[in-house]
Amino acid sequence: MPKKISISVKESVGFLNRSYSNTTSRLQQDRMKTLLYIATKKYHFQSDIAKKLGRTEKTVRDWLKVYSSEGFSALIKVNSGGNNTRTLSDKVITLIEEKVTDPKTTITSYVELQLLLKEETKEKVAYGALYSHCRRKFKTKLKVARKSHHKKDPNAEAFFKNP
Repeated sequence: MPKKISISVKESVGFLNRSYSNTTSRLQQDRMKTLLYIATKKYHFQSDIAKKLGRTEKTVRDWLKVYSSEGFSALIKVNSGGNNTRTLSDKVITLIEEKVTDPKTTITSYVELQLLLKEETKEKVAYGALYSHCRRKFKTKLKVARKSHHKKDPNAEAFFKNP
């Protein structure tokens, strides 16, 4: 049996509509829609709201629990996102752009680019940050040719190459 909604919305429908139209975050919009559906008495069950929004019933239940205990401001606050601190400085980013987009560059690997950045900026740049930045922003694929085998015998190779 679906759970009937038993909370009352303190905010006015006009305020919720204005807040909804001013928000660009999809998650915040869905949370406000939940309150709008309850305030306008359009839906009476959490499962109906969940189906309408494309969310799970537990998600809607958690939103309503946060709203009833902490209020509107806590409901629209999104706590996801993780650690998004920048590791590359603006100076490094501009230098990467110059080196990668230059058609006359001789850079053949990300390690070479990393060493070049360390020499010119005196900053240590993590390989993973450099790699992901170059791939994401510039769609680069720097590659280095490798030896086919480190124990390759040159005499055996010459035997196979003679006609």
